[in-house]
Amino acid sequence: FYGLDNLKSNSVCMINFELDCQKKSISQSFMSMDGSPMALDGLQSLINTLSANVHYTGSTALPKERFKLDVRTLNDIFQLMLKVPACKSAVLECFGVAYDHSVYQCVTNTEKKSDVTTQYTISDEVNDMLKSLLSNRGWTSVLSTWCIKVLGQLSSKYASFINSVNLDDIMNFWLVCPPTRHLIEMMSDCLKNITQEEADSCISALLEMLIEFNPHYDWVVAYMGNSFPEMIISRILSVGLYDSVSNRKETSGNPGKLAKVKSAIGIVCHLSRSHLKEVENGISELYKLLPSGSSDMTEIQKGVLPFLLHMCTASSFMADIIVKVLTSAVSFEVLEIVITNNSWIIEYYGSVEAFRNYLSNVIFRLDESVKGLLHFIFSTEDTNCIVYIQEFVTDFVARTFKKLHGSRPSEDFPILSALLKPSCLDLIIPNLLSKRKWYKDTSVNFLVLLSTYRGSSVAVQALAYLLCHSEGEEQLCLVYRLTNSLQPIHGGLITQSLKAALTMTLINPENSNMRLQLIENLTLLLSWENGNERGKLSAINKFSKAVQMSIEMFLNLLSDRNISIQIVTIIAEAGLSELISDSVAMQIAESLLPIFFISLNLCDPLEKNEAVSNIQAILTKISSQSSVQSFILRMLIKTATDDKFGSLLGRSDESVFHQDNHVSLFEKNKKHSTLVSESHRYNAVLYSGVIGKGPRMAVKRFGDIRREDVAQNLDIFIETLTKCCVSDSETTDGITRVAMILLEILSPDVMYNGLPWPEEEFLKVTIERDLYIKKTLETQPVLWEILRVLAVNRPALCYCSVILRAPLGILMSQWSSEQQRPELLEMTSKILDLMSLGQLLPPPLTMISEILAKISPQEVAVLLRDVWSYMRENVPSPALFSKDSNGYIWRDFKNLHVETRYIDRLRLIVLSNIDKLGYCYKRIVDVEEGDRKMIH
Repeated sequence: FYGLDNLKSNSVCMINFELDCQKKSISQSFMSMDGSPMALDGLQSLINTLSANVHYTGSTALPKERFKLDVRTLNDIFQLMLKVPACKSAVLECFGVAYDHSVYQCVTNTEKKSDVTTQYTISDEVNDMLKSLLSNRGWTSVLSTWCIKVLGQLSSKYASFINSVNLDDIMNFWLVCPPTRHLIEMMSDCLKNITQEEADSCISALLEMLIEFNPHYDWVVAYMGNSFPEMIISRILSVGLYDSVSNRKETSGNPGKLAKVKSAIGIVCHLSRSHLKEVENGISELYKLLPSGSSDMTEIQKGVLPFLLHMCTASSFMADIIVKVLTSAVSFEVLEIVITNNSWIIEYYGSVEAFRNYLSNVIFRLDESVKGLLHFIFSTEDTNCIVYIQEFVTDFVARTFKKLHGSRPSEDFPILSALLKPSCLDLIIPNLLSKRKWYKDTSVNFLVLLSTYRGSSVAVQALAYLLCHSEGEEQLCLVYRLTNSLQPIHGGLITQSLKAALTMTLINPENSNMRLQLIENLTLLLSWENGNERGKLSAINKFSKAVQMSIEMFLNLLSDRNISIQIVTIIAEAGLSELISDSVAMQIAESLLPIFFISLNLCDPLEKNEAVSNIQAILTKISSQSSVQSFILRMLIKTATDDKFGSLLGRSDESVFHQDNHVSLFEKNKKHSTLVSESHRYNAVLYSGVIGKGPRMAVKRFGDIRREDVAQNLDIFIETLTKCCVSDSETTDGITRVAMILLEILSPDVMYNGLPWPEEEFLKVTIERDLYIKKTLETQPVLWEILRVLAVNRPALCYCSVILRAPLGILMSQWSSEQQRPELLEMTSKILDLMSLGQLLPPPLTMISEILAKISPQEVAVLLRDVWSYMRENVPSPALFSKDSNGYIWRDFKNLHVETRYIDRLRLIVLSNIDKLGYCYKRIVDVEEGDRKMIH
């Protein structure tokens, strides 16, 4: 029977089996299925049947009339294989024919949609027979190899019955078919019991079948990989690596081994989606083969990186996995040994330049692993490999620029899209401020590349980060380095970056340090720009323009009192745009005026003067527009007279607030009496509570202001007010607006606000308003200063006629009924001085304020009535004033006749007090003589 080992699929029919067994002694008999000895004639029949079945090699299953195997015969064949191991190949070949026939029945019945679950008795019997051998380790390797071969043949033979190319659909089709399901389950059971060496051989055979029956064999590999991922993946990687190295040694190359390497890579790529951890572990084991001590490398060590790089080209997902494992599993020491040894590079790629080109193409396909690669790059220690990494990064950026210039507008680049993700930008942008120069240079190169690829958004984000976090000139110079590179490509880059930085500070108001750093950096940048220090600036770097375009965002930051003065400095340094709208100008004024009054309280004189000068410059700039000018003047006067800032300008009244204590009135009554008062009794006395809102309490105001500081503040305020009145080198209109605004604030009631002075009896009608105006003038010195400005700039004081006559009417009654008081004397003198300065009173009535302190209160009252009479008869109209040749506006009293009834009592009072007022009499006489000459 040793001749049975020649029973193979293409030659068994050629065997001329001669039964000369009768002439030989047979020491062992074969047992049939029923246990009786098998006769030689029966054995001859068995061999003939085996030959007939195995001989058929058609493209379809064995025809039914020629398929002569039954369960009894199959059992006899199985017994023959057990007794005579030399015939196992022929027996397994016959079993394969049995499976072939069963699969044919399965796929045809499936196509006809008939029940196929009970028609595979023969394949089921064969499956049971073969499974009984799995307990014997000697059969597991044989059966696993046989299953691999049979599955390949069947998958390829009946592939046309499958109407899908999806791997999942193909796998489901074969697993539903019982014969193929039995075969693959048997193969799985075999792999569980084989040794590592046998497993390598089995996997090698698996790869060979994959090549021979590609692509119909993919479902078998996928199933086995899912069943034994760790073993299959690690063995496939190992086999692929060794075949790759051995193929490299052969001068002409081995197509079979090359195809096997490609198959191994394809299988691992397929399994990486569902068994990522196992794939990562397998790749990590390959990395462990790299040298860690000596610089000498074996052939296997030289082939590790080329094999892995070859895998990267097969799939971008696989490339991400390999790079991810590289960044976590390979140390810088190992990497340094591999990089510095160029022998494997020359051997596999021919030159360093070719290797860099190949590696660049691999990295260009990366996506998910880019973050890990960046982290690996930015954590490189100061070793020899840092030079190689830096050179490669620079070379990669240059190659990428070249690709971008030659690409289509719609073309996508995976690595660039990955670098644009926030997780990657969060690694690149902060390294702009790294202390290591090459980290900084690498970040700049990446940002320039990304900005060229996707637009200005990346550059804006990077510049905004630099503006908010740079510390010192060295780091801030990087702003100019980036803008010089990108501004010609992306217009308006500085403005967009500044707005982004301001947005960052507004979104995170609690981060005061970042906000303060931004303001300091902007101040330094503007100082460089205005002075062009060190040649840092070019014509395209205009932060002044950016500040002008972002003015509204700066106004939002003025609420932060810690940086408000610095922001004012920035706005003043940058200047304001000529095209600024009225609404924005009003917003600027409204935001700056509180800062102006806060600046008046600064302790440092230099800081105070600088802040005030900057605010004055800004307000003067925007007040050139008439509508804005009115708004600024109104806000200045209202803010100067309110409770919050009035004390800075000498306000002396006690601003108060009322404390509301919500206490039960019943509880208060209980405190007033220990007895309970009964209602409706004559002795019931109830406490009615506090009238009004209770005792007044002083509000918190600015600290005690020295008199010298108040005087200085008043001068600054008047200077600012006067500058804001200038419009196209003319102040007349602005001063007139001040007069009208002051009148509206002090006397909002439009009735009786005209220029004419009424009869004295009419003062009873306006007594309440007059008292309010008088009280306001008493408590706010700034109003006197404003009135003085109006008096100097004639005829503006005429419009404030009511502001003058209201306190004067009250003073007349007070002087008639009271003794002389300093406060009455001071206010009366101020009013008369204002009227004299504004040329509302003619000589000699202008001298009344000089003699008030030297005459009695009754005499003062008399003189005030004469003044009132004169003003009533001579309405203070602006029409009485004219402009001379020099442009000055004034009132000519030389040709004005003053009736004696207005000055008679003044002359008599001077005569009665000639000992004290003798020097004044001559002035009265001169006026009277002038009047007589004019009459004659």
